Amino acid sequence: MAKPLKYLITADPIATFQPRFDTTLRVIAELRARGAEVDYCDLLATDTTLPSSRYTAHLPVQAALDADPTRLPTVKLGPPRTADALDYDVLLHRKDPPVDARYRAYARHFATLPTSGPVQVNAPAEVLRRSEHLLAADFPAYAVPTVHCTDLDALVAAVRAQPREAVAKPLSECSGHGIVFFAPDTPRAELQGYWDMYGGTGVADLDSGVVVQPYQDAITTRGDLRILVMNGRVLGSVARVPRPGSRLANLHQGASSRAFDPTPPQLAAVAAVSAALTHRGLYLLGLDFIGDLLSEVNFTSPSALVQINEVMHQRTEVALVDEIERLARTHRSS
Repeated sequence: MAKPLKYLITADPIATFQPRFDTTLRVIAELRARGAEVDYCDLLATDTTLPSSRYTAHLPVQAALDADPTRLPTVKLGPPRTADALDYDVLLHRKDPPVDARYRAYARHFATLPTSGPVQVNAPAEVLRRSEHLLAADFPAYAVPTVHCTDLDALVAAVRAQPREAVAKPLSECSGHGIVFFAPDTPRAELQGYWDMYGGTGVADLDSGVVVQPYQDAITTRGDLRILVMNGRVLGSVARVPRPGSRLANLHQGASSRAFDPTPPQLAAVAAVSAALTHRGLYLLGLDFIGDLLSEVNFTSPSALVQINEVMHQRTEVALVDEIERLARTHRSS
């Protein structure tokens, strides 16, 4: 009989979870139903000023005894103690974006762990190297054309280059915040105002600047299509459709969820992208499509599991944990 796996969930404070839609709660509940040993680490309770070796060896943890999104508190916890990250088989990182300085401080510590240590979902070193808003551009055969603007002139040029409307997204925001639609002839002064609000430092890095993509009509007819993938396996899919009068398909912006069947072009993109990223340690992915074109790749804390459950009438967390365990046991035996 295989030795049980030990899990550590690193996340935001449990009090900030949104029980109605939270993926982490469902994963903890599934792990505990299987008898797995699960600990929780509140990342805000850690001291990121410590040297990495001490930070990862003295994590403040509590046993996650069970989880239930219908009650408060949603997770029953054991008494506080400290633990070494290397004592676990799996580190499941569920810190929500934005990927700011604090987020990067956590990730840099966990990125120092040896590759022979626990499986990390997802690999912090790779998370630090990439942007969810920009990663689709690494796969141009499948993606919406994407321009990273690092100064006002680049933003103006990208907007002017669009045949119709431009969609601008700040790299520093998430959940649809800061998305604006600009006509190609938008006055420079208006673009200046947007840049002053969202442009950041003007340094060409993953924390700063604005993404510009051409507007896709399919956002209002088919929605923003999320396909959730773990370790190369498609777990499920959901369409997020904007509310009437809106073109923002984010659930945080009032969009609704509907079922959809991925198309052959979408599945081809999923296969190519997940194969490349899984090899780099980005196992859990939320791939977003507008029509048949990839618009974003979510890897910091991919969500929509609950919405997928609702529209597909399944418990996606079962397949997700199956894949985590398969990955961890393969890693343990290698």
